[in-house]
Amino acid sequence: MSDFPAVLQLSALDGTNGYRLVSGQIADFTGYSVAPAGDLNGDGIDDVIITASRAHQNANNAGATYVVFGSRAPAPASVNLLALDGTTGFRLSGVVDQFTGISASSAGDFNGDGIADLIIGSRNTRFDPASPAYLVFGSATGYPSNINLADLNGANGVKIFGAFAIDAPASVSSAGDINGDGLSDLILGFSMADVNGTDSGVSYVVFGTSAAFGPTFSLSTLDGSNGFRIKGEGASQQSGHSVSAAGDINGDGLDDLIVGAPGGTGANGVSYVIYGSTAPFSLDFNLADLDGANGFRIEGVIGGARTGFAVASAGDINGDGTDDLLISTRNGRTAYVVFGDEGGFGAALDLAGLDGTDGFAITASVDLFKVAGAGDVNNDGLDDIILGAPNSSPNGTNSGTVYVVFGRATGSASLDVTSLNGDNGFRIDGVRANAYAGYSVASAGDVNGDGVADLVIGAPLDAGSASSSGAAYIVFGTGAAAQVFAGTAGNDVFDGAGLNDTLSGLGGQDLLRGMAGDDVIDGGDNSDILYGGDGADDLIGGAGGDVLYGEAGDDQLDGGLAVED
Repeated sequence: MSDFPAVLQLSALDGTNGYRLVSGQIADFTGYSVAPAGDLNGDGIDDVIITASRAHQNANNAGATYVVFGSRAPAPASVNLLALDGTTGFRLSGVVDQFTGISASSAGDFNGDGIADLIIGSRNTRFDPASPAYLVFGSATGYPSNINLADLNGANGVKIFGAFAIDAPASVSSAGDINGDGLSDLILGFSMADVNGTDSGVSYVVFGTSAAFGPTFSLSTLDGSNGFRIKGEGASQQSGHSVSAAGDINGDGLDDLIVGAPGGTGANGVSYVIYGSTAPFSLDFNLADLDGANGFRIEGVIGGARTGFAVASAGDINGDGTDDLLISTRNGRTAYVVFGDEGGFGAALDLAGLDGTDGFAITASVDLFKVAGAGDVNNDGLDDIILGAPNSSPNGTNSGTVYVVFGRATGSASLDVTSLNGDNGFRIDGVRANAYAGYSVASAGDVNGDGVADLVIGAPLDAGSASSSGAAYIVFGTGAAAQVFAGTAGNDVFDGAGLNDTLSGLGGQDLLRGMAGDDVIDGGDNSDILYGGDGADDLIGGAGGDVLYGEAGDDQLDGGLAVED
């Protein structure tokens, strides 16, 4: 049983179940983009990113990005983003008419100093050719209440400029560690770039490095050794409209990435998965060369649906130990989950052929055009996903709806969001008309330090504090905690909670069953019987004549008679 209701109203957040974040400034568009920040201040609690792409405190349409530090202290019902003081979080102020914060993401640890970094996109494509992305380095010495992005100097961050005159990085993300060197890499999407025809789009991967930077970096200097370029295949593709790390979808131990091109194939849309590799990259990665060995393409199957409008890693929602993918449509009222596969993929994947074993479709009566991995918000040991439908109208026109779908080990080829009942997922409704709740959605990490992943939702036109001021909402995850069972010298029988449990038998003839989740099960002395259950489990027989059943998942079995299903 889930601890969530079938429907959660954002208006019901009161500090115990989540809270609201606002700036109170007219037409700021707070919540335009939201993302997990990792742990930027090193206190062991995750932080969260909220952008206000039209914020004007620094200059007209300069934009602002807020980092709000996580805390184990009781949360208020509402947080004023303008009151962040360096100890509770900080603001990154943009440059006039650059709309900084059009997207934002954790950058992982790009510079190898052991502290998470972040990346912020901008977009003033046709009017300001000098519209960069901003890579901001994490700091071990704390933060002021405000950082002007124009002042990044190489030591505290870098301004990353496109290679062409009117490029603007409207989509930015960590790419994970795609080249396997131990440092996080970046991917930046320039969907309106004319590199292979008008609005063909281009994306750039920049490899992480511990080398020193100057205040600016030009993507024109990429040469394969420090990163590479991914050109759209043709005019109007808008390749790079969405970019994301993909996790390790093929199970080879290297992170992969995904690029969405919603204008591809006559606006049916196409997405591209590029596998990580320790082999050298060339400057240009040719998408036409994807052959299943280096990645694959995913063609949209609904006419004019603009598949690939948003792409994301789903985490591991089916518990098989391999990361999965999320792909949205802008006009198709459908999103897709593609399961990772250690056996790999062919050169192309047919979304129409998903049958529940290799992925599934999520359908709705409204467009589900924003998607993200949610982490494990119900604490059942499986990752969950979050989908935004900002044009939904449960509490007035365009009040917005968000759907959370819980991970599942098995299921059918499709799931309609109307079937969410609290046990398989739930719905979150926006507060008021024209708030567009769900315009941005993400995992927040664990911002309250309770060990369960939380959610962050953007409603950029929410007028609760001022006209089009916008708001973001944190929704706390909840659920039973993973169990730790320590046995006795006698004969013990322990069942896990379906989470990432630890079961130790010690002496005696023990029966230990992990159930779902990634469990650690140690039989100890004597003759024991161990069942891993679903998930990636570690089974240790110990002394004695033990029998170990790995069951489903990527298990490690040590000692005794090992039986891996």
